[in-house]
Amino acid sequence: MHFSQYYAALLELNPANAGLITGRFRVGLNSKSQWSSVTKPYQNIATFFDMQAIRRKFRKDAVGTGIYFNADHAGDSKYSVLNSGIALTYIKSISYRNNHFISIGIMPGIIQHSIDFSALYYDNQYNGSYYDPDINSGELTGRKNRVNFDLAVGAHWFYQCTENVSYHAGYSLFHIPRPNISFMDNHEIRLNMKHTIYGGSRFNVSQDLQMLPMLMFCYQQPYTEILFGTMLKYNRSKNYFDETTINFGLYGRYADALVIVAGMDYRNINFGVSYDINLSRLRPASRVRGGLEFSISYTYDNKKSKRIKEIPCPIF
Repeated sequence: MHFSQYYAALLELNPANAGLITGRFRVGLNSKSQWSSVTKPYQNIATFFDMQAIRRKFRKDAVGTGIYFNADHAGDSKYSVLNSGIALTYIKSISYRNNHFISIGIMPGIIQHSIDFSALYYDNQYNGSYYDPDINSGELTGRKNRVNFDLAVGAHWFYQCTENVSYHAGYSLFHIPRPNISFMDNHEIRLNMKHTIYGGSRFNVSQDLQMLPMLMFCYQQPYTEILFGTMLKYNRSKNYFDETTINFGLYGRYADALVIVAGMDYRNINFGVSYDINLSRLRPASRVRGGLEFSISYTYDNKKSKRIKEIPCPIF
């Protein structure tokens, strides 16, 4: 499970992102559909909620918490992975100006794998003229459902060096217990740990234009994902459009896809849409078509004006 707009799926990226907001709470939704030209579309939907549960008034530190849920469905067998967790984060201010932070997070949860064997068809159920579902497939199917404990940890760094320039980076580790994912009760078949390293910056190109270069590296043995690119944010800053930003981005997933991103920020609402153009060796089957993805988030803040002592927002 992964999103091209990984920066919008905050708790799937890193549990240390919980509570890293200027508002009171934040809620987000991500959805992706891919490989419709190859097989039944793979569907992935994720949602999260996070907030600052405790803010220390004088030392500028905070405790964040969040809830995360992800559902992934793939293929004819309706193979499904459900992942949920509760994140707890400690956010430490490391500068007297309150513009430099490190957060450390942990997210225990559960992961469920399930499959529908009855939806599968086998060669030996062909009777010579047509498919006959009454013929025994002869396959050992095992259990249809498995639930395991899961655990993720992570760290995030954010530095707002000037009003117009900021940097961020992070590391997360998911599936630390390496849960058993075998439907045949084979204890040697386990989900490998997933390592993610990411970073980026934000700076002004002109009065109306911001650039946000970024890089993400993910490794889950034996697979590697490298995603890199740039987002541009344009704000004309006139009248009621003062809080409206138009976004456009172009990313590359190494040896796999070109990702085109567009979106809009209006006040506390962020919306994004992206499409993966498949460039891998699967091109003959995919016909260059990859995945369509949407993201939306809302941050609630009941304050009419921002205070200097508030934690600046470290996300895109």
